[in-house]
Amino acid sequence: MRKSILLRAALTVSLLATLHLSAAAQLFVEEIVVFAVDTIPKQSQVLQDGKSYDIICSGTFTFWENSQNDSVGLVDAAFYRVIPPGEFGFPGATTTVTNGFLLNGQPIASRIVPSGPAANYTYRVPFTGQGAPAEVFIEDHPPFSVDRHADNHGEIRVRIFNVSPEIVIDSSAIDFGEVELGSRRDSVIVFENVGYGPLRLSDIVLTGPDAAHFELQAQDTYELQPGESESFTIGFVPRSVFRKQAAIQINCNDSDSPLITIPLAGTGVTTLEAGCRSDLNVPSQDDALIPVTLFTNREGSLVTAYTFELEYDERLLLPLGIETRGTLSENFAVDWTLVRPGLISVSASGSAPLSGTGPLLYLRSFAAWSEPPVSPLTLEGLLFNSGNPRAVMINGVVEVDSLCNQYLKSVQVAGIPKLLPNTPNPFNPTTTVRVDVPSEQHIRLAVFDAAGRLVRQLADGVLTAGEHMFTFDAADLPSGVYYARLWSIHGVQHRKMLLIR
Repeated sequence: MRKSILLRAALTVSLLATLHLSAAAQLFVEEIVVFAVDTIPKQSQVLQDGKSYDIICSGTFTFWENSQNDSVGLVDAAFYRVIPPGEFGFPGATTTVTNGFLLNGQPIASRIVPSGPAANYTYRVPFTGQGAPAEVFIEDHPPFSVDRHADNHGEIRVRIFNVSPEIVIDSSAIDFGEVELGSRRDSVIVFENVGYGPLRLSDIVLTGPDAAHFELQAQDTYELQPGESESFTIGFVPRSVFRKQAAIQINCNDSDSPLITIPLAGTGVTTLEAGCRSDLNVPSQDDALIPVTLFTNREGSLVTAYTFELEYDERLLLPLGIETRGTLSENFAVDWTLVRPGLISVSASGSAPLSGTGPLLYLRSFAAWSEPPVSPLTLEGLLFNSGNPRAVMINGVVEVDSLCNQYLKSVQVAGIPKLLPNTPNPFNPTTTVRVDVPSEQHIRLAVFDAAGRLVRQLADGVLTAGEHMFTFDAADLPSGVYYARLWSIHGVQHRKMLLIR
């Protein structure tokens, strides 16, 4: 006959998350006691699917008392004890390993760790929960029957322990945000074993379409006892602009999370500089090519489109068209529009990204001479690839030479002081403003902001002939456009200066 025992174990996630036990710790679930004459099945709780359990069986039955002229035998938690010859009245008769406890229809004897009979009749049987009650019963084949006699006695105890590992990771997804090309940003992923058995992590790999933009610093495997924690590092190192996505995959012996996936994301960005130089010089009464220059570019910026507006002095320059031959935009489709006198709009696109630095394009203009012979060139609304990479606009000026139409030679008007380009420009926080005075005379030099407010007086008095230098310190001023203005008896000149923090 067979005695059936139903075993169930239900563990909650919250309980697992709050208990931190030592490496030898186990979570006791329940104990079932089977008496020799029990005929009613025992029931406990469901053993969770995939969880690891230790089922500990101990104790013995005594059956067939001698007072009834029968033999005496013992059955322990896994095996019937080998009966000495003659006790059954059959010389040499013994029991077999099929007599004893079975777990879900399989003999416990073959699953004992460590294997073999134990002198104290106590056995550990590792078990994996199947989301249902585990069935444990006593199997006794003829000639035995533990219920045959009312004087059978003894008990076997079945104790259940949870020994499952449980992983907790502090990162379900990581977004590194914007990271400049050539830089990196790291994030540390911490994980902990809050379960009751050894936790093993292995095969930690990067996957996904942009995995090359991320760097993983981790061991091949991690072994954590209950209560232990570990970590590894993931870095975002964008090699080109735009959004990047990948994932970390981890194999784990936590049955709830056998394959862990942590999504990764980040955006590669870069800042490029473009605009006009401050040392441009063109002849009057002639066509001139005025370059708009890409000063800073990075490998991986992937610029395939750009737009900007260029402001100029319509009294000095007459735009005639756009020239791209020999420029970075030679293979781009470029459109330009005269928005109004003094303002043109440019848009360009190409199939291959811009490579290197240099002239983006040339503005072909006819230069006329008038007073003063300086035209500010101001770039506005510069945009690369819909905002990524980011743009810094550099503003400059063009000096128009006065030519003698008869001899087509450049001439200088004697006696007129000249406001030279400041250096550096753009600047932060100081720049040097230079004035060339051909003969001793009174001048006044000051700096104004974009709204026309006086911010600094640099000179007001008689200067000797020669070049004079004045320092403009803008440490207490915000970023923006400022104008250096020079007054003399010959008129007013100005230079645009750009302060960038």
